[in-house]
Amino acid sequence: MVFPKKIPGLRLLLVVWIMYSAVWISLEGALVQVIVMGTATAVLLVGYGWQQWLGGKIVGRGMGVVVTAVSGGMLGAGSALLTFVFMAVKTGLHAHGPEFTQAEITWVWNMLPLWTAVWLLVGLGAGLIWAGSGE
Repeated sequence: MVFPKKIPGLRLLLVVWIMYSAVWISLEGALVQVIVMGTATAVLLVGYGWQQWLGGKIVGRGMGVVVTAVSGGMLGAGSALLTFVFMAVKTGLHAHGPEFTQAEITWVWNMLPLWTAVWLLVGLGAGLIWAGSGE
């Protein structure tokens, strides 16, 4: 398996993320908006990490599947953890009391293992498909 030197659409996602960030900062706290922010940031970090450390490298199919599975797990966990970071940033910037309820914070915390497991399985599945395609 050969990891791509450039991931298609990653630069476009960065541009969209920058525009979304500019709008997101000014809005009041909403759970869906902060989850989008956390997940998009995790996707960008994993994508740029792939380009930086794996771009153009050839790995065996087994190692490629492991890398995609671990990347998926990192994406899932990173989405939840970065959502917490952005919840804190949003609350700190607006400085008029909590932006998010205890129930919303607890819900994101409870979703951490699920998102990690789901994205790990998505990464595993994508890696198996990629390995089976013979590329």
